[in-house]
Amino acid sequence: MQMLLADSCFNITHESFKNDLGDVLDVANNEGVEYFFCPASKEREIDDLIQLSESYKKNIFCSVGIHPHYASDLKPNTIENMEKYLSNQHVKAVGEIGLDYYRNFQSPEIQKKCFNAFLELASKHQYPLFLHHREAFDDFYPMIKDHIDQVPESIVHCFTGTKFELKKFLDLGLYIGVTGWICDPKRGEDLRGIIKYIPIDRLLIETDAPYLIPKNMENKPRNNRNEPLFLKHIACNISELLNIDKALLADRTTKNFKKLFRI
Repeated sequence: MQMLLADSCFNITHESFKNDLGDVLDVANNEGVEYFFCPASKEREIDDLIQLSESYKKNIFCSVGIHPHYASDLKPNTIENMEKYLSNQHVKAVGEIGLDYYRNFQSPEIQKKCFNAFLELASKHQYPLFLHHREAFDDFYPMIKDHIDQVPESIVHCFTGTKFELKKFLDLGLYIGVTGWICDPKRGEDLRGIIKYIPIDRLLIETDAPYLIPKNMENKPRNNRNEPLFLKHIACNISELLNIDKALLADRTTKNFKKLFRI
């Protein structure tokens, strides 16, 4: 029986999908991937995200937000402009928002200002948070904790942190998104060691395509582009690490996806 899978992070507007998106979605469907969440990273993407969600009719859902890499895009009228999109049936979360002190493309002060603005937006309208966190725990965690009681269940996507950070996020009731990072024997070593601490009812799986192609795949595409197609490979790796049936993992994570995004 084919697994029914949900990709909780697919960067659908990336230019690498411009010429073959229909084929990318079709081959993913053929491998059991039937749901896609596609977060916004900047304001100018949102119209495209909604248009793609509506035109492909492939259970594509999206969000409104500004990734911390683009935090300086926040202008006085940004939140008001984005607020109007929340009534669209395809918009299911506020994100991708958060803090990233690993790359530091924006100053911490600018990142925190942008992050807080969207935390307030999500709190006001009761929308889930789709969160980005990398090496910024001391600032990130208090900001989330201050708002967590004001928003529905939310997710830290592409988790690559420590066991301590994982526990703190789980204590807040957050879902944890796991990518193909788990398939990297070197970079993913720590994550492979702590994934057992994620309760199955808190786990979502994602490709973060076109990024983070699973390193341990035998037949990678020549362009090295990650796709939702490879979610099945990620799911199989996780099921082995957790010592559970892959069909059960697929079923539970897809149910988690639907619950989180209220589908």
